Amino acid sequence: MNLASVDPKHLSLLNAVFDEMHLARAAARVGLPLPAAASALERCRQLLRDPLLEDGGHSMQLTPAAQALREPLRQMLAAAGTEREDAGLARLSRRVRILMPDYPAQVVAQPLFQALAAEAPRLDIEFQPWLGDAAAAASLERGDTELVMGASAPSLAMRGRAVLQERCVVVMRQDHPTAQQLTLQKWLDYPHLRISCHDTLNRMLDEQLAAQGLARRVGMTVPNFLMAPALLQGSDLIAVMPMHCVPAATAAHPVPLACLRPPLPVDALPLHLLQHRRHDGDLAVAHVAEALERIVKQRFTGR
Repeated sequence: MNLASVDPKHLSLLNAVFDEMHLARAAARVGLPLPAAASALERCRQLLRDPLLEDGGHSMQLTPAAQALREPLRQMLAAAGTEREDAGLARLSRRVRILMPDYPAQVVAQPLFQALAAEAPRLDIEFQPWLGDAAAAASLERGDTELVMGASAPSLAMRGRAVLQERCVVVMRQDHPTAQQLTLQKWLDYPHLRISCHDTLNRMLDEQLAAQGLARRVGMTVPNFLMAPALLQGSDLIAVMPMHCVPAATAAHPVPLACLRPPLPVDALPLHLLQHRRHDGDLAVAHVAEALERIVKQRFTGR
């Protein structure tokens, strides 16, 4: 297959489709209306004589031909844009503000600084206090921040893409009385640790329980994930957390926590990277967003 036959304007969309394996997310990522993206993808399919995406059962997957095209396409896009972008990035001098919960911010901050120091040394990053998904979306709408990483789906004024599919787990100390056999009743018998910064997950849990005429007792509420491990390790408290927010054993918390399947269905919450459309074409915001997405996938995929 010859990528040179594809309109250069469609190469970025094709690359996004290969990454996302989902046309709507790919269209949002490159800023194309969905009908225009669908038309462009169909044109690419005709030129390359391959469907590129096929039904994989639970989700779409790349055809073998599309898999073979991924690396050549990346190299072609890199060759076309690297020289121009590198020169622009080296001259950029501005601040980019980011909103995300304390976890994963604790994990991504250092590698993000290192990446930007090498690629865009005059960019400054400000991590702002996280007050929940709704407050973050409002801050982005007002122009008080440039990038948000949270569970909120984008509005029409925002561009967003899922960078991590979260898996929720029940977390407790390993010798907790319910750690060996967790049932819904046992889960409700013990006090819960509520992490208030994850307002979307808390609302989902409480709505599911209320639909069954049930409620949990919240024994303690804390504002962030970093407070959770020590509290769980030293008490009978139980928490529901995204798996990527459960820290591995460290010197500060050498005993790993028990992670169990929730006793009621908890929908996976994709972690979205959001930016406002007012920043379309903003090289600084785009570069920080790409670096963040790359680091999140490197550090958390598979957990």
